[in-house]
Amino acid sequence: MKQITQAQTLVGRVALVTGAGGGVGRGIALAMAEMGAKVVIAARRGATGEETAGLIRAEGGEALALEVDVTVLASLQEAVATTLRHFGGLDILVHNATHGASGHPKQLENFDDQDWDAQVAVDLAGAHHCAIAAFEALRASDAGRAIFLCSAFGLHGAALNPAYAAIKGGIRGLTKSLAREWGPFGITVNAISPAALTAAADAFFATEPALREAYLAKFPLGRMGHERDDVGRAVAGLCGPGMGYVTGQIIQVDGGLYTAV
Repeated sequence: MKQITQAQTLVGRVALVTGAGGGVGRGIALAMAEMGAKVVIAARRGATGEETAGLIRAEGGEALALEVDVTVLASLQEAVATTLRHFGGLDILVHNATHGASGHPKQLENFDDQDWDAQVAVDLAGAHHCAIAAFEALRASDAGRAIFLCSAFGLHGAALNPAYAAIKGGIRGLTKSLAREWGPFGITVNAISPAALTAAADAFFATEPALREAYLAKFPLGRMGHERDDVGRAVAGLCGPGMGYVTGQIIQVDGGLYTAV
């Protein structure tokens, strides 16, 4: 594994991460493996999932790549069944998959039903499918963890992207509801609201340098987060043994951006 000081707090645990073929999802998967977890890479495109699995194996970790469509419940149920057969259990679920259009600003009057349905199917209905598919396995674990990816916009709203804000508001409500529903089974349910410099964000800001500077000025720490080092490790840390009493929380991993929204 990579020579760093991260404790191997997830040894013996199995994690399934959706949308792990790249971006934040890949960062989360790498951080999970770095801390000792066996990781199932659930990606819409098999090739990108295999790339992430290859990176984990190159660092000495264990990974299984599966082609999964989170909009289809049966696809996730099969992914969980394969995980149980391959690794013998499932302890951690991370739903990170997001529709490709979710991060692109679009005014409500230009947002038709097809746009809405497509984003809800991946971001929100996908979270519902993940929860249904993973529940029994998480209940069988002695340390079940479910993590959803949220956004500060789900609390404060987002001008020019109201659909994304509404969907992430739904994730916020689902997280808190499942924390109450699943608590008696020993399963913790939390959400992370990240602000990471993804490849897509970097490409966008490269064409809008003034906007980049204005946006970075909102961060008290003066930078956007790293997909693996900042967001991934925060998610992995939340799944560790010292966080078993934390549930129903929406945790901002955003360099202080939340304070400026």
